[in-house]
Amino acid sequence: MIVMNRKKTIKIIFTLGLITYLLKKLDLDAVYSTFIGMNLELLALSFPFIGLMYSIKTKKWQILLDCIDIKIPFYNALKIILIGTFYGALTPGRFGELSRSFYLKADKSKTIPTVILDRILDILCLLLLSILSIALFFKDNNLINLLLLMIILFISGIVALTNERFISILFDLLNQKKAHKENYIETIDRITGNKGVLLYTFSLSLSFYFVNLLVYWIILKALNPMLNNIIVFSLPIITILSNIPISISGIGVREFVSVTIFTMLNENPEYGFSFSIILYVLTILSPGLIGSLFIAEKR
Repeated sequence: MIVMNRKKTIKIIFTLGLITYLLKKLDLDAVYSTFIGMNLELLALSFPFIGLMYSIKTKKWQILLDCIDIKIPFYNALKIILIGTFYGALTPGRFGELSRSFYLKADKSKTIPTVILDRILDILCLLLLSILSIALFFKDNNLINLLLLMIILFISGIVALTNERFISILFDLLNQKKAHKENYIETIDRITGNKGVLLYTFSLSLSFYFVNLLVYWIILKALNPMLNNIIVFSLPIITILSNIPISISGIGVREFVSVTIFTMLNENPEYGFSFSIILYVLTILSPGLIGSLFIAEKR
């Protein structure tokens, strides 16, 4: 417990440190002006698309659950997704999304793998889109090195979370029952063995991020209609790098990467900082706060 608290404290300090560093580098009056000068009517056009994003996310998780014979109504699944978003917004790497499994009646050793595979599909999608974006628009050595780090972490994570030998070692270290280990492995095998489900859910991940790109574009134009449209294609890079678990919900990292990309394209870095904050509030924090309203109801 002490070790966990220490790690959490370090991440909070790192998050605050990054934000403080950025604020010292930026013109705060310009940041304030970008927020005040936003086109709120245009920004409001993003709301239906954010709803569509979460509908796609819910459908994808439903399909993964259906694959292991766990049936849940769409509305109930959506509420749990929003609850997971709330906890994800409070944790590094959005690990809090694993809380979804605790709001289902089925054995956790069966439901946790569905959340893990859901995240793996998302990250795989983001990595592919990020590689494409960097190759076409953002050929920066720092971004390439950070993306390589993310690829290494991703591959290591997949091996640790889906390889039977590693899973066995992990469950033994955690003193988990043999039945839990078998349930976990069986769930992983059933889903990964169903190529149709994997293809369908991956296509839903792509759809989710294409809609997210549209939301990104609306936010960009709400800030300033003259901003470079190419910035839109930096979304997967910003999102994937904010998943590196070194700060709370990627706060600070997301803003740092966004400022870097805006500067690369000779745009005002204050727009990059403001954009990142708005994107987080609209697509993660606000849905998470809605999810927090369902927590007591689900207990």
